Parts: sequence; C-alpha cells; structure tokens
Amino acid sequence: MAAAKKRTYSPKALSEAVDRYFASIRRTVPATEKLETGEKGSRVVEEIPILSDLGEPICFREYIVAPTLWGLCEALGISPSDWAKYCDPALCPKHREAVQRAAGLMREWKEQALLTRKDVRGVIYHMQNHLGGLDELPTGMEETVLDLGDKGAVLRELGIEDGDG
Repeated sequence: MAAAKKRTYSPKALSEAVDRYFASIRRTVPATEKLETGEKGSRVVEEIPILSDLGEPICFREYIVAPTLWGLCEALGISPSDWAKYCDPALCPKHREAVQRAAGLMREWKEQALLTRKDVRGVIYHMQNHLGGLDELPTGMEETVLDLGDKGAVLRELGIEDGDG
C-alpha cells in the first residue's frame, strides 16, 4: 500500500485554509438591545441593532467551537509537526502572514474568553502553554489562579484591562 501524499500549501492557499477553518467554527453576530417601542399602555419590545459612534451596526465574533491547534491541523489535513514547519521562518518565510493570522485569531479568542467567561482557569492555562501566550505568570499570580473569585484582579495582574470599567 502506498503512503499517503503529504499535503503542502502555497502561502495563498494556507492563508485561505486558515480563514476557512476559523469561519467554520464561528459566526458574526449583530449586537442588539431591547427597546420598548409601543405606545403608552401597550408594551412592545423590539431588538434593535446597536450602532457604533460611526453610525454603523456593531457586530462581534462568537466562537461556537474553541479554536485549537489540533482542530486547525485537522482542518488543514496536516500534522502538528507540519504546522510547526510552516511556523519556522527559516523553513517557510513566505507562509509567515498566514501563520501570524492563525496565531492572532487564536489570541483574539483567548482574550475575549478572558474578558467574558466566569471561569478563566482553562484560558489562562492555554495562554501559558500554547502558541506563545503568557510565558509565565506574574509574581504572586499562582495564588490568584487558584482563587478566581475576582476576575478583574486576575486581568489586572495579567496586564489586561477589565472591561467592566
């Protein structure tokens, strides 16, 4: 039986495949708010789009499935060691943009998860151990990670502003 042919990507094809993977696990959702539109005595509530300061509808990315290196590799039909070769600028300098895009999209998911999830221990672990996230916890952070009651304090310790103000 012949060995399976190894999958290789041109820089453009890798970029398109990375975008396709992320598009397959997320959706873009318009931000809305509830507004009472009925006249006095008749309560009618409608969901209306939230507009930015530019007057444009605000949308956000919602990941239905968390992006992972294994998921990306599976979608690309390559092994993690093949992905590591694409990540090495000495071996694949022309693929740098696609690799940086994938890393940036994974970091975007992690940052959103840190700011929006109640339990962020898994996200912090992932950032410490994968794709060049937090290299090490700031001094004293070990105790904070064990007791994540105050998410704002954790985010401040990490140097990330707490979105709650």
